[in-house]
Amino acid sequence: MYHYRLCFYKKGDLRFISHLDLLRMFIRALRRASIPVAYSKGFNPQPRLSFAAPLAVGMEGENEYLDLYLSEPWKEETLKDSLNKQLPPELKIKKIKTVKADLPPVSAVLGAALYVAELPFLPSGLLQEVQSLLSREEILKVRKSRKAVKKVNIRPFIYDLKVRDVKGKSVLLMLLAAGSKGGVRPQEILELIPVKGNIRIYRKALFLGEKDSLKTPEGIEPEYYLSEEFCEERAGIQ
Repeated sequence: MYHYRLCFYKKGDLRFISHLDLLRMFIRALRRASIPVAYSKGFNPQPRLSFAAPLAVGMEGENEYLDLYLSEPWKEETLKDSLNKQLPPELKIKKIKTVKADLPPVSAVLGAALYVAELPFLPSGLLQEVQSLLSREEILKVRKSRKAVKKVNIRPFIYDLKVRDVKGKSVLLMLLAAGSKGGVRPQEILELIPVKGNIRIYRKALFLGEKDSLKTPEGIEPEYYLSEEFCEERAGIQ
């Protein structure tokens, strides 16, 4: 079995499709491109694809990840080109890397995600409110599930918040825990600060590891994305 890690973006009108629809879109593209996908074993075999983390409906993602397993080896560029020919313009593979077959998928080692909220203006007191949130030890949010309603302390899941001015726009960068150990949604952060109006939110990057050792699959640390220089050069989905 051959293991490939794909980095892709999803933007535009495709932000409104569900995670299940995204999975189906990739499966159809793989089938049309005659790519030899490996299948799981058992009574109902399924194509072996593993997404890093589902995107909320309505949200764009600039650097999303998919672990793909093939039954035959393919050259990375051939695989990338073949898939992109079958995918719509708003969903494209940016790069593909061959990884060890036994390497865990991104979903198994996901640690955090960086979200960007583009604000219509810089609200009065936002900087102070962000600092106040970061100084707190407990931030309780009510969460509802099918079985219960409970209060959850989301403060341990907020790794960092930064307010930046990017080309005349104010943006809030939110480095938040993600993955199987728990996390927090960007909308839950926005509910805590004085922001109103039309806010565009998108996911900029995903990170592997624990809080103090986070890196993207390419080895980039969160501080790179949180820096003022990076924000000025690369604001928005390219």
